[in-house]
Amino acid sequence: MDSPLLELLKSEGSKYGWGLILIRREELDHLIGKLLNRFTQIKVLDIGCYGCLLGNYLRSKYGVKVIYYGVDVLEFFDKCKDFSFRVMSGDSLLYPANFFHLVTFVESLEHIPNYVTALREAYRVLRPDGAVFIQSVRCDQPNALTDRTHYHVLHPVTLQRLMEFIGFRFVRFVDGENFAVWGYK
Repeated sequence: MDSPLLELLKSEGSKYGWGLILIRREELDHLIGKLLNRFTQIKVLDIGCYGCLLGNYLRSKYGVKVIYYGVDVLEFFDKCKDFSFRVMSGDSLLYPANFFHLVTFVESLEHIPNYVTALREAYRVLRPDGAVFIQSVRCDQPNALTDRTHYHVLHPVTLQRLMEFIGFRFVRFVDGENFAVWGYK
């Protein structure tokens, strides 16, 4: 990734106060509960982790039942020191196939230039019966277009169709200004 884009991400992040904007917490918790009914412990990959804030939330809520991994294109080694953290893009994951039980994109998929490849990568690194969870701002909301780091504007219905095309099963969504879409491998 080139440095002008990294500088833009840093400046926009401080301007908008990016962090854990988990508006669809209930849906994510429900999905994690379903996974924990099938697996005694789950590995979660948070793509676009922005300081591993989701990791802190998951640790406080689920303890050792959830093993958190965070990736971002910005360095957060100091904030993520208690977790497995790597600097990498969501469209080129350096993890083996079938490794994670859950992959999350919390307000991050719209920031990845090649979001279709990112979804394919999420599918690849998910274990069979693993799940993906996406939360994003809906395409018709003003901040979907005003944030200069958004490469895409997303809609839950078209995202559901794309995920089904990639191979995800049982894809569902909850609509709203910030929507959530999830599905299983």
